[in-house]
Parts: sequence; C-alpha cells; structure tokens
Amino acid sequence: MKSTVKSTIFILFLLALLTACGAEEDTTGTSSVPAPAENEVVNNTVSASTEAKEETQLFTGESFSFSYPSSWKDADLNIPQVVAAFVNPNPKGGFVDNLNLIIEESSATPEEAANLSAQGLSNGDGVELIQNYKKLNYVDVPEKAAGILEAEYTHGELNQQVVLTQYFVSNGNALYTLSTSYSKTSYDNGGKATIQNILDSFKITESAMNSIDTSANADSSLEGFTEENIFAEMMAYIIPTEIEDGALDEKTYNYIIQHHQLFPAVTPEDQKSAKAEVDPTITSRHLLKNLNPYLDKMMEVSGYVIDITEEELDGGITIAEIHIIDDNDNSIVGFYANSTGDILEDDYVTLRGVPATYYSFDNISGGTTISILLGVSTIDKVE
Repeated sequence: MKSTVKSTIFILFLLALLTACGAEEDTTGTSSVPAPAENEVVNNTVSASTEAKEETQLFTGESFSFSYPSSWKDADLNIPQVVAAFVNPNPKGGFVDNLNLIIEESSATPEEAANLSAQGLSNGDGVELIQNYKKLNYVDVPEKAAGILEAEYTHGELNQQVVLTQYFVSNGNALYTLSTSYSKTSYDNGGKATIQNILDSFKITESAMNSIDTSANADSSLEGFTEENIFAEMMAYIIPTEIEDGALDEKTYNYIIQHHQLFPAVTPEDQKSAKAEVDPTITSRHLLKNLNPYLDKMMEVSGYVIDITEEELDGGITIAEIHIIDDNDNSIVGFYANSTGDILEDDYVTLRGVPATYYSFDNISGGTTISILLGVSTIDKVE
C-alpha cells in the first residue's frame, strides 16, 4: 500500500505541474500526438443536452485505450511512470486543463486507492501546489472494477480553484489511475461532460482484465507449486505486497516447507503437532527486541482481535488476515490459509505460528505502530 500512496502523491503533484506545460507551449492549436497507428479521430457527443459534437482522439496503449479532446496536445513529459499525458494548449485563464494515466503494480481496490489519495492530499503531503484539498464524492463502478473520486483544491501558485477527477481501475494485479484536472470555470462550462466522456471511453483490454484469472489457472495446475511450498510461496508474495521492500527470510521459508503440514494445521493430529512445536519461552517482547533468533521457531500468542478479514481465492484457497493486541499490549498481524470459522472482531484468540518480519503502519493517534507479522499454523477462539 505504501507504494500506492507515493504514486498517488506523484500523480497529483504531476497534475499541478502540468499546468505549466501547456501555458508555455505554442498556442496555435497545433497538436503533437502519438503515432497515427495508435490514434484515430472519432466524434463523441459531449452531453445529451447539447447538439454539438466534440472531435476526440483515441489513444491506444498496450493494455488500454481512451479518448481525449483532439485539440489537446501530448505533454511530452518523458517520465517512465506516465504512460499518457495531454494538456489543453489554449487555456482560458492561467490554469491548463490536463489529464494523465499512470499504471502501477498494486493489489489495491479502486476504493482503497481513492481513500489513500484523499487522505494523502488532505494531509498536504508535501505538495505545495495543491492546497485546501477537499474530497467531494466517490462513486463505485463495480461492473468495470472501477471507482471515480471527485475533489477540489486551490492551485498554490495561481490561486485558482481546480476540480480533480480520478478514475481508478483494477484488475487485481495492476492499478490504472486516469486523472483529470480542470479549472472550476472550465469544469462548470462543459468540462464536466467532457470528463465523463473521457471516463466512459476508458477501456482495459480483455487480456489485461483476465490476467489475474490466468494466474489463478496456472496456480490450479500446480505449475511451480507443491503441497510442501504453497504456503511459503504465499507468504513470500504477501510480505512484499504489504510491506515496502519487505521479504520473507530464508529461515522462515525453510521452516514452513519443513513443517508444511502445519500451515494450516487442520486435523487433530496436526494441531497437536503444532502445539508441540511451540517454544513457550518466546513472547512478543522477545520478538520486538530481536526477531532474528526466532525466525524458524513456533510461538504462541493470545489477545483480542482488532480486525479480521477473509478472502476466497480461485482454486478453493481461503486466506485470512488477523490483527490482535496480545497480553503484552503488542500488535500481531497473522496470515492463515484457511477459514477462521466463527471468530470475529473483539473475540479473544490464541495464535500459533512462525514470526516472519516486522510490519509498521499508521495508527489513529497519528503515530506508527510496529507489529509482528506471523505465518499462522492454528487459531483458536478462547471462550
């Protein structure tokens, strides 16, 4: 998630900078656009209430396409993260209406990405050009695995009101963020309809939308996965996804493989074996002091459930994430490859598992919580 926050701030800061790109360019209306093979001119109705049609340009990328006003020109940013960026070369006033598209590897849902964007900009994360940010609305578009975030801000240098519209689309592996910024005047005088036209035209290719299903089919054929390594591989995938620059330690990986029948331990015999593996001298206090000596040892920890979620994956696999505060008032986040049954928030539970790494996140008090991430073998509700 942290990478998504950074990318979101980058996107918004880029939008503010784009206002200078168009203003400094030639305003004759000459447009520099991508190669003709990737573009075609089409006519789209701006809104049902107008008879006029706006000429648009269809931009086609490797996995997506969308239409934009044909009078706009390529911003020519030469920034690898930006797959497309266009500006209005004939702005009315100081602000230059613009759009850009960024694609990033992320499992974030559109709503999660929108919340991160709104939170980051509301907090003024170092973006001087974007001031007085205010979220206006969020609309989920489930049929397109998408969401639309609308917001306003004041441009720091121009002192103008700007309407920001972000369209987030996810295929489970990648997050597409199409962002448009219009001056409030431009937005109220036809810009809103143009933006809707742009969003309606945005499409991801079928192969890109099905990419997560293709991966699932590969998993179901067990190519590269075995009964012995599947949970270790899941943890090796989860950790860098949840933690920027995170990785599963080799000692933990090998321990899970050597005791694969215990992850998860679902039979009475395996549950008994898991309990026998526990080193009762290990507590969260030891782990917070130095995690390394315990990366290949089973521990037991009890506490109240702060948060618990389950996700059913293709292939009949369920992955649960459990966050507890233990008896030492320390934070533990566990991943468990099975259903947790009737366990709910505020229940008192006992987890057994192998510690994998540290995990930090922002807490509601404005500080940072250091948590221990656990590969869970068993979870029991204590009545």
